[in-house]
Amino acid sequence: MRTYRALFRVPRVLNITAAQLFARLPLGILSLAVLVHVEHRTGSYAQAGAVVACLTIGEAVAMPATSKLAGRASRTAPTLVICAVVNGLSMLALAFTTASGLALMALGSLVGASVPPLMPVVRALYPQMLPRDGVRALFALDTTAQEVIWVVGPVAAMSLSSLVSTTMPLIVSAAITLAGSAWFLVSARGLRPRGGARAGRGGRVLARRSVLLAMVAGCALVGSFTALEVGVVAELGGNGMTAGAAIALASVGSVVGGLTWGHRRLGLRGIVAALTVVALGTALFGVTHVLALQFCALFVSGLGFAPAMSALYFTVSQDVDEGAATEAFGWLHSAAMVGGALGTAIAGMATDAWGASGAVAVGASFAALAAISPLATRATGRIGGLAEPVEASRDDALAPSRG
Repeated sequence: MRTYRALFRVPRVLNITAAQLFARLPLGILSLAVLVHVEHRTGSYAQAGAVVACLTIGEAVAMPATSKLAGRASRTAPTLVICAVVNGLSMLALAFTTASGLALMALGSLVGASVPPLMPVVRALYPQMLPRDGVRALFALDTTAQEVIWVVGPVAAMSLSSLVSTTMPLIVSAAITLAGSAWFLVSARGLRPRGGARAGRGGRVLARRSVLLAMVAGCALVGSFTALEVGVVAELGGNGMTAGAAIALASVGSVVGGLTWGHRRLGLRGIVAALTVVALGTALFGVTHVLALQFCALFVSGLGFAPAMSALYFTVSQDVDEGAATEAFGWLHSAAMVGGALGTAIAGMATDAWGASGAVAVGASFAALAAISPLATRATGRIGGLAEPVEASRDDALAPSRG
C-alpha cells in the first residue's frame, strides 16, 4: 500500500483519477437502466434488448474515432465537452421520449456513440504525470478502482428505478456525465495528449503487436467475466441476493489482486500467470456445487483480472507513440465492449442448451483464450512495451516526471 500512498502525494494524481472515475460511473448504470426503462415504457424485453444492443454497438464503433480526435491537443477539451453535452442530452431524450421502435434504437445508438472518450484520454496522460514505474502503479490503481463502477453502477440503477422511477437513473447518469467531465477538464488543465495534426490515418496503431495483444486478451477476458455472470445467475438465480453477492465477490477479488500485484513488473510470464488464474477460478466454479467453494472460486477468478488488465494497458502505453495513445486506448475500449457482448450472448445460448455449466464452460474457454494470447502473440515476434529497463530506485520510480 505504500506504493499507492506515494502516488497520492504526486500533485493532481488523486484529483484526476477520481474525476475520470466519477465521470465514467454511468458506464456501469446505463445498460441496466436503459433495459429497465424501455421495458417499462414499451412492455417488451425484446425492444429493450435491441436498444441496449444499439447503445453497445454505437459505443464500440465510435470510441476509436472520438479517441483519435481527442488525442490532438487542441481538440481534447472541445471533443470531451461536445461528447458530454450530446451524451447527456441524448440520455434525457431517451428518459422522456414517448417514441418506440426505431426512434428508441436511434437514441440508444446516439447515447453509445457520444460516450466521452475519458478513459483513452486519461490513460494517454498518465505517462506525462509520472515516470515509468510510477505509471505502472497508476495503471494498477486505475484498473482496480474501476471495479467500483461495475459494483456501484448496477446497484444504483436498480435502486433508483425501483425507489423513484425508471427515468431517474438516466437523469442521474446525464448529470454525472456533465459534472464529471467538467471536473476532469478542470483537474487536468495544462495536461493534454501529445498528438499532433500528423497523427496519421485511423487504424494504423493496430499494426502494433502490443495493441493487438491487449485487444484480443482484453476482449476474451471481459467476455469470460460476462459469461461467468450468466452462469452465476443461472446457478444461483433462485436467490437474487446470493447471486449478486457472488458476482460482487469476483470484483472484490479483482480489487485485492490489483492492489497486491497490479503495480509489479509482470512481464510476459506474469501476464500469462494472471490470466491463467482467471481461467482456473472460472473453471473451479463450474465443478463444485458447494456454495462456500463456489464463492472461493469466484474470488480466485477475480484475482488475476485487474493485474492482467493493468499490465496490458501499461504495455500499450509504453509501446505506442504519444500521438496515437488515445486512439490505441479507444480500440482497447471497443474490444472490451465487443468481448462483453459476445460473452453474454454465447453464454446465454449455452445456458439454454446445457444449463449453468454451459455458461461457465464458455467463460472458462474465453479466459483460456486470453491466457494463450500473449504466448501466441510473442511467437510472431517481439511485443513492444514488455522489455524491462534496468531496475530504477524506489524514490525515482514515484518522483514526478520533469518531462
